[in-house]
Amino acid sequence: MKRSTLMRIALVVTALFMFSGAFAQTQNSTIPAGYTNSVTYGNDGSFYMVEGTTVPVYALPDPVYHPWDYASGTWTLTDGFTWNWAEATTTLTFSQNGAQDNYVEITAPAGSAAGSPYTVTVYEQSPAAFGGCADASPTSITVNVVATPSATLGALAGASDSYCVGDVGIPTAINATISGGWQNYRLVWRLEIATLDNNAAKDQYYDDEDGTNPTAAQKYAVNYTTASPEAVPASGAHSIMTVGSFKVINNKPTVYTYELISINDQALRFGDFIKLDGDANDPSAFTYNAIGETYTLQINPAPATGPIYHIPTTWAN
Repeated sequence: MKRSTLMRIALVVTALFMFSGAFAQTQNSTIPAGYTNSVTYGNDGSFYMVEGTTVPVYALPDPVYHPWDYASGTWTLTDGFTWNWAEATTTLTFSQNGAQDNYVEITAPAGSAAGSPYTVTVYEQSPAAFGGCADASPTSITVNVVATPSATLGALAGASDSYCVGDVGIPTAINATISGGWQNYRLVWRLEIATLDNNAAKDQYYDDEDGTNPTAAQKYAVNYTTASPEAVPASGAHSIMTVGSFKVINNKPTVYTYELISINDQALRFGDFIKLDGDANDPSAFTYNAIGETYTLQINPAPATGPIYHIPTTWAN
């Protein structure tokens, strides 16, 4: 075989080895938060988050170049490929950009709900070894940023009212009005029902306005906690009155105390996804927005006038 032919074969083999070597050089991406807890990410074209929080996303790598596969836990990416993220107003920020990693965490700063929705785009670009090609049609997703969920007792917040039994002014509704957030709210609140003794001190506590299960030990008729909050599907006025009407128990002044403590919603819980690594089993582990409003309502029986006493007829007789 001619020397020139041997040289050409050697050059071709060398080039093939170089190409094969470039293709074989790989790295692992960041493992997306939640994988260890078997969370399957959605692909709905949009999502919600609360301003001031951070959420994770990833762009699916091109399977022609990468064996990366979330379902099987394969995080392998071919070296040199980058993912370029953008948001036109530059309001939202990214934990990394132009990196050899298809995973990113998006942060919506305080006050960003006012400019919502936002469009986030990403395109994958190959390194020079693969032509330096950039995807001319970036993938986009809509990010809906909402205000932190809250709730209020409205005009009743901080009030302490006292009525005679039967007064037409006694409230007929007690509402927690929910605002902000997105959906699937979790509300923390409680109601205490107690009677007063003749020193105006609480002496008995009850399960309802009918005086069920009296006890001298303090307890709540209703008690939703962060570990077991009340589920409220949507924002707006939500009744927490619970009782059918405000009654007097055992002919004693009866005090109804409502405490509106805290709230979260699904979008705010999304903000805890990274911290919890996708574990949603403990409701108390989520962030709650503190409220701290109280309304006290005292219903009083009409006083029963006693007999008139006079100087005893035996005096000075």
